Amino acid sequence: MATPRRACAHTYLLLVLLSCCSLQRRAAAQSQPADEARLLLQIKRALDDSPVLAAWNVSAASGGAHCNWPYVRCDAAGRVTSLSFPFTNVTGPFPDAVGELTGLTYLDVSYNNIFGAFPTSLYRCGSLQYLNLSQNYFSGELPADIGRSLAASLTTLDLNGNEFNGTIPASLSMLRNLTFLALDTNRFSGTIPADLGELTSLQELRLAVNPFEAGELPASFGNLTRLRTLVASQSNLVGEFPSSVLEMQELEFLYLSSNSLTGSIPAGVWSLKKLQIFFAFSNSLSGNLAVDGFAAASLTGIDLSDNKLSGVIPDVFGSLENLTLLYLFRNNFSGEIPAGIGRLPSLWVLRLNNNWLNGTLPREIGKQSPNLAYIEVNDNELTGAIPESLCEGGQLMAFTASRNRLNDSIPAGLANCASLQWLRLDNNKLSGQVPEALWTAMQLRVVLKVFKIGKNRPVR
Repeated sequence: MATPRRACAHTYLLLVLLSCCSLQRRAAAQSQPADEARLLLQIKRALDDSPVLAAWNVSAASGGAHCNWPYVRCDAAGRVTSLSFPFTNVTGPFPDAVGELTGLTYLDVSYNNIFGAFPTSLYRCGSLQYLNLSQNYFSGELPADIGRSLAASLTTLDLNGNEFNGTIPASLSMLRNLTFLALDTNRFSGTIPADLGELTSLQELRLAVNPFEAGELPASFGNLTRLRTLVASQSNLVGEFPSSVLEMQELEFLYLSSNSLTGSIPAGVWSLKKLQIFFAFSNSLSGNLAVDGFAAASLTGIDLSDNKLSGVIPDVFGSLENLTLLYLFRNNFSGEIPAGIGRLPSLWVLRLNNNWLNGTLPREIGKQSPNLAYIEVNDNELTGAIPESLCEGGQLMAFTASRNRLNDSIPAGLANCASLQWLRLDNNKLSGQVPEALWTAMQLRVVLKVFKIGKNRPVR
């Protein structure tokens, strides 16, 4: 019978042997530099030996040389940590060997011709943080366990521009470290999962251009208080403007266009201090633009066109010094164009056509807007003269004001505008002679389709 001391010695020896075996197994599990090079060559073969990967070859596969191959980065031990070859036109099924790169943290194969189902081989990449499969030809349904099986460390998941279908798996909500999730431009059906509201670290969420079932934006999205970008255009949204958006105080870019939203735009939208882009065109939004408590002074683009909005254009829009795009066409706006809009220093495109606007064009329009290139105000009830300053910045490319009640003559500043390519002034009450410069301007594509002067007398 072994003494207690001898038994302890045997136990200690056994623990040492087990520990050594464990270390050997762990070392074997981790790819060595030669293994990493072998895996990269397998990846190359799976991608039809793409010429862009020609530098990946056997003769240059020893001694950690693979770490100097194009599109590859390694850690100090020679393990591949980054594989990035977007826009390289590689073709083929997704290589399973990628899943054997145990040190991989960054993978970008976007804008290529890679096809097949979602690669579950990536489940083996336990350190993955960045995954971009966008703009390829992946198809089929996303696995139900995708959120449970991908690395919990994942911060970016970009699947946009593929052919994935079926419903969006609720398990994606388990990837709590995600800051970027792009599912847009696929063929996802069903409704937008409320579970995505649990991804409270998200800063960008893209859902646009999917054939979802008609539904509302989940109320749980109000929990996404760190969101900076929300893209839900063409997502078959119905009901009133989503109130959850008003909780997103960090929001900078909001895209809700081409849906079936109804009711008015809540005043709280204009209280989002960091908002820069607000696009909600092609819906059925109605009512006045209530701007009480306006704080969105950083706006650079507003597009509310093709709705049923009414009332006046808010004067505060004329104080947005960073505004480059203002699209309010095809609505029921009335009243005058705020004078401040004519003084916006950054304005590039102004589209107010197909409304019920009256009064005159802002007298100073063009004077303080050096980049002003497009003005469309046709199909309104505007009166008065065309401002002399329209082309003062020298960038004006289009001015359309057909079917209004404009009078007086065509100003010399417009007739001599060297950058002008598109001009339509038919069906107004203009008088005087058509400036000769308009007929000799070679860059004009359309000149006064039907120019009625005086008592409806056409002049050519």
